[in-house]
Amino acid sequence: MTKFRFLAAAISGTLFYVLTSISCGRNSVWAERQLEEQKRLLSAHTVEIEKINEELSLEKVALEKDMDVVAAYARKLSYIKDGEKLVIISGLAAAENRIYDPGTVQLHEPSKYFPEWFCKSVGLVVFTAVYFILLMFDAGRGLVSYRARKTGGRNYDERKGERTEARSSSRAEVRMASQGAVI
Repeated sequence: MTKFRFLAAAISGTLFYVLTSISCGRNSVWAERQLEEQKRLLSAHTVEIEKINEELSLEKVALEKDMDVVAAYARKLSYIKDGEKLVIISGLAAAENRIYDPGTVQLHEPSKYFPEWFCKSVGLVVFTAVYFILLMFDAGRGLVSYRARKTGGRNYDERKGERTEARSSSRAEVRMASQGAVI
């Protein structure tokens, strides 16, 4: 029964260690979900930046090749060509200034997880608790005795100050002696 008790406690402690490691450890489901969320945010941010980059590259090509685009930008800045007259009308909305917002800086955040020592401690605590519970259960059923064990066939009698023969204290022998059997 002692082997079963120890084995059952060891299996349950190992099971809780593994479950804690898988669910909350360093390479756990919890840490993986955090990394997936960061990946999703970074990819969304990357798509926005690529869109802005594409618009800016088209605008650059237009400014390099098309003089009408350059003239339009110059007019927005109140520049005129030779022979043109500048007329400013008050009360109209100002020209649209397009400012490209690249967003906020996205930094890698370390995942939150329980350290390995915590997972092992959980397994050890469960092992100890299960072993103690099984030990108490066996003691309640009478399978474990906490009395002094025999030591080499002789015991020391403190009242007399001498060694005496060890007496058997098992229940079967007591039962047999009470029925008149010779031990």
